[in-house]
Amino acid sequence: MKPSNLNLYIVDDDDALRRSLVSLLNSHLRDFSLRDFESGEAFLEGADLDSNGVVVMDLRMEPGMSGLEVFNILQERKSQLAIVFLSGHGTIPDAVRAMEGGAVSWLIKPCPNEELVQVVQRAKERAVQIAVRRRARQHALALWAKLSRREKQMALPCAQGKSSKLISQEFTAASDRVGYRTVDNHRARIMAKLEVPNTNALLAFLTEHGLTDEP
Repeated sequence: MKPSNLNLYIVDDDDALRRSLVSLLNSHLRDFSLRDFESGEAFLEGADLDSNGVVVMDLRMEPGMSGLEVFNILQERKSQLAIVFLSGHGTIPDAVRAMEGGAVSWLIKPCPNEELVQVVQRAKERAVQIAVRRRARQHALALWAKLSRREKQMALPCAQGKSSKLISQEFTAASDRVGYRTVDNHRARIMAKLEVPNTNALLAFLTEHGLTDEP
């Protein structure tokens, strides 16, 4: 299932270059909702930072925030936007810091159009992957919310392949008496609500979505 609501943001204080980038990327890329901003401040105020997509951003924008400062704020907000830096300035430490922080690429102006399009396309592919994972996570949490508290407590023991009798004994030992036939019923409902066919799939579901420590 491929997301169709990807955003492409261009952030650069050079009006002529920004318009050129808009024209170039509009003509080569599809499935994007494209917007451009003249400053980092305008981008942070006007963009949907929680959306899925790509940001092509200048390193130095004057006056105002630098691209790295904007990047740091996006990281603090845990934004999932894929970042491509495009700049005529910058140092190797800047580039290393950005790449280690999760930026897709760092391109130096002037950059050939073909290279820029390829890099943005690669960033788009990452954005799609992030969107798919996010959607799967949201779906998993919606399924998990259907479980009762007792079912959530029993999900991991069931996923670990423990028998209903053993689970019953463990709960009883914790002063929370549960009959093994009741465990059978909970197990069946857990599988049905989480839409998993077997124990292995249940364990994979809990592990993938970080639900193994849930009460």
